[in-house]
Amino acid sequence: MTPSSGSQSDRLILAAVDIGGTKVTASLSDRNGILGKVLQPTVKTGENTALPGQVDSMIDAVCGRAAVAREDIAALGISTCSPFERRDGQLVLVSPNICGGLAPNGRRLPNDWTEIPLEAELAPRYRRVAIDNDCITAATAERLFGAGKGEDNLLYVTWSTGIGAGAYVDGHLLLGKNRNALHLGHTYMNRDDTGQPLCGCGNFSHLEAYAAGPAIARQYAAAGGATATTAEVFELCRRGEAEARRIVEQAARIFARGLANAVALLDSRLIILGGSVANDWDVVDPLVREEFYRAFPPLTQEVEIRPSALERYLGDIAALSLVMPRGWIADWQKTQPWRDAPEAVRMEGKAL
Repeated sequence: MTPSSGSQSDRLILAAVDIGGTKVTASLSDRNGILGKVLQPTVKTGENTALPGQVDSMIDAVCGRAAVAREDIAALGISTCSPFERRDGQLVLVSPNICGGLAPNGRRLPNDWTEIPLEAELAPRYRRVAIDNDCITAATAERLFGAGKGEDNLLYVTWSTGIGAGAYVDGHLLLGKNRNALHLGHTYMNRDDTGQPLCGCGNFSHLEAYAAGPAIARQYAAAGGATATTAEVFELCRRGEAEARRIVEQAARIFARGLANAVALLDSRLIILGGSVANDWDVVDPLVREEFYRAFPPLTQEVEIRPSALERYLGDIAALSLVMPRGWIADWQKTQPWRDAPEAVRMEGKAL
C-alpha cells in the first residue's frame, strides 16, 4: 500500500472512512488537515448492503458540515475490519464482527449476513475508491506519522471489538493474497475445542474469542457479575473488584501470548497497540509486558511495546493514507494537523 501521487494535490478533497465492529467514522481532508468528521454506530440490521449505504450517507453528512460539494471529492479511502474475499476482482467484506451469519449456531448479531459487497456498492459512486484491512492501514499510518515513524520491523495490533494486526518486515508491508495479513485474532490458542469460547467466525479457541473487548464483557457476565460493558469491567478492575481483575488479567495474559506468537513469526522490533481495549493502557500495559517478556527471551527481550501515537484519529489517518498524495506526507509529518482537527459529530443511530 503506497500513498498516491498527483500534481494537483493542493486542490484535492479526500474522504476517509474507518469501519469498525462498533462504530463507523467518516472525515474529509485537504492538504492542510481534517475539515470535519462524523461518527455513528455500525449498522448491523437490514440487507447486507446497509453498511455501504451507511458509509454513503455519512459522507453526505460530513460534506454538509464541511461545506464541501460531494462531487469535489477526488478519492475515498476505506479502512475496515475484515477479512476479505474477492468476487469478480472486488473486495467483499466477511467480518465476523459485522456479519452475523458467519457463526449461525452462536450468532450474537441481529443479522444473517455472510458477506457485504462493499467495493461493488461504493466504487461506482466515487471517482476513486481504495479499500484495505484496517490494521494494514494503521501500520502504515503509525509508520508514517505515529509511534513507528521510520521503523522497518513493526507490528501494529488493534485490541478492540476484534483483534487484528498489520506488519512491516525489513521495510516491506505484508499484504497477502486477499490483503488479510495478519489476522492475529483468528489464530488458535488451544488445541481442544471442548468447553472453549466460540469466536464470531464460528470456530473455537481463537485469540479474539478469549481476549477481545466483547469477550471480556461476556466472561464477566458469565462469571456471575452483572451485565457490563468492556469499559465498565475495566473500571471495576481499577476499583479492585476481584472478578473483574481476574478476567482482565486473564485476557491480558492470553493477548500477550498472541503477541509473542506474532513476534516469533516476524521477529518484530516494535509493537504498537491501538484500539478501545488498548486505550485502557494504565491497566493493560504492565499485565501485557509481564506475560510477553516471559516468552523466549532471544525473540522478545529486544522488542519495544508502545501505545498508538495517533489516538482517536488513527482510523481516519489510516484510511486517508490509502489515497493521500506523496506530496502531503512531509507537511503532515511536520505540522501534525490531526491534533487541531475538529471533534467528531455523532450522528443519530443506536448502538447494537
